[in-house]
Amino acid sequence: MNQKRSRKSPMLHMIDFVEQWGNKLPHPFWLFCILILSVVLLSEGFHRAGIHVTRPETQILKSEHDGRQVDGRFFEVNEDFDSLTIDMETASHSSRLKNLFVEVYSGENMIHEEAIDRSALRSFRVSKERFPFLEDDKRYQIRFVSRAEEVTPQSLLSREGLNWFVLNMIKNFAHFEPLGLVLVMLMGVAVAEGAGLIPTVMRGIALGVPSFLVIPVLFALAACGNIGSDAGIVVVPPLAAAIFKQLGKSPIAGLIVGYVGATAGFTANVLPSGTDVLAMSLTNAATGGHPEVNVFSNWFFMAISVIFLAILGTLVTLKYTIPRLESGKPAETMKIEPITAREKKAVLWAVIAIALATGLWMLTIVPAGGLLRNPDPNPALVWRSNFFKGLVPILFTLFVVGGIVYGKVAGTIRKADDVIGFMADAMRKMSGYIVLILVISQFTKIFQFARFDELIAVSGANLLRGLGMESFPIPFFVAFVIIIAVANMFMGSASAKWAIFAPIFVPMFMALGFHPAFTQLLYRLGDSITNCVSPLYPFFPVLLGWIADIDKEKAKVGTVLSYLVPYANILFWGWMTMLIIWYLLGLPVGPDSPVHLGS
Repeated sequence: MNQKRSRKSPMLHMIDFVEQWGNKLPHPFWLFCILILSVVLLSEGFHRAGIHVTRPETQILKSEHDGRQVDGRFFEVNEDFDSLTIDMETASHSSRLKNLFVEVYSGENMIHEEAIDRSALRSFRVSKERFPFLEDDKRYQIRFVSRAEEVTPQSLLSREGLNWFVLNMIKNFAHFEPLGLVLVMLMGVAVAEGAGLIPTVMRGIALGVPSFLVIPVLFALAACGNIGSDAGIVVVPPLAAAIFKQLGKSPIAGLIVGYVGATAGFTANVLPSGTDVLAMSLTNAATGGHPEVNVFSNWFFMAISVIFLAILGTLVTLKYTIPRLESGKPAETMKIEPITAREKKAVLWAVIAIALATGLWMLTIVPAGGLLRNPDPNPALVWRSNFFKGLVPILFTLFVVGGIVYGKVAGTIRKADDVIGFMADAMRKMSGYIVLILVISQFTKIFQFARFDELIAVSGANLLRGLGMESFPIPFFVAFVIIIAVANMFMGSASAKWAIFAPIFVPMFMALGFHPAFTQLLYRLGDSITNCVSPLYPFFPVLLGWIADIDKEKAKVGTVLSYLVPYANILFWGWMTMLIIWYLLGLPVGPDSPVHLGS
């Protein structure tokens, strides 16, 4: 037996270790209770000890002067000078730009300063009326600065902390974004599944797609599902489980495939998504728009990553996930029933109904005056439209419409109350998740209130600086990805992390000659890889619930993590290898987005 164990690969030893020790962790509810208590006590301890970090000053507006990039914008005042309007729309959306000041310089001397609100960045007017001290025949420079700020932990045991908690506990739970997203999406999916549309489509895929293509296609679809932000995490895994079941494979393996593709694959997509818009706005806030990053700035790397993720994910699934889930039992063969003529007719009408509903929704975004389209004529800002922010209700309507039409034609929906019954059944299965969200939402908000998210981010940046890694480009950016990946285990919000990291690292990488689009890509890689293995990720309890519905014994934290760890490990090293090769070849990461400045 020992001899057999010694032949195990390092990966299998690691999987066994994760499962063994992970299963000793308490139920996620109690785990989050322990984490909440730990944060509360640490916040008091750190506050008393006077621990703090300093977030560096950020020059928001940059321009060219005498052939070199400088902070701020120069302008001359003469008799004809009326006004100068400075538009920093993208910077105005960064909620982490605080302690903002406008500074006016004459030569090297600052002659005026005043605090301003972030909203003023959208259209800041410089005129003699606004600044009466401006004199004719003089040259000035105006700067917009997010000044250095000391980040100190806030104690949750203080008067302020206790008052905040009792006033916000219910709000933390009720306004926790993934809660509504998950419940609404699952109610829509429940109608399509209960009516029989999804099972019939899954049977059709199982019958029509070559089995060797099913897994890579699912990984690609899951990754591309992030165009709907987190909606793909809710929709794709159950569909993948249904397909695996139709193929006679473990549906848990399907859940894992869909979950990993949608979470670890958050950087991979064939189209830009809302995540690209958020990242772009924060990156441009850090550069002042010079150079400007666009919504397609990481598109080349992202599109290739879809294929890359599909290949690596398939290899891990075939080598580790399926063998572990099906070990000790004979391979189950399942006869897939052919689709009947009535079912084909029902699917056809459902597809027509979904297409018509989709067409109606597209009328709100495609025309220039669409009701859900961003009114700003800038093409890059179309991705800021409420259409993309509201994809969950849009997808909900498509599932419901398709399910109802299918059910009426196929005879699976006989009365209107059947639709309510499908939704109610789905909600009964989510009761455990709702209870978990009570503590998950509190932990997330308490962590942010204590300012631990900022402490981790700024401390990570200071660590890289202290190691002097700027002198070694490849180890430096690999270390940066690792720092982000570690921070991602504790901070689920991608925009919140980048809002902290961008003002620190974008200028640092630019000083080393790296284009901000490349820095943004590095961040997004680190922000994706550890999503799937973080027990603190908001959707991890959803995965546990799905698995528990199939096999409660396999729904333990350690067991589930042992399925996920190989993906994170292989994807990390695979993506780092791809990144280094990309860097050495000097390929652009997107349109007009080279690796190096001036390329």
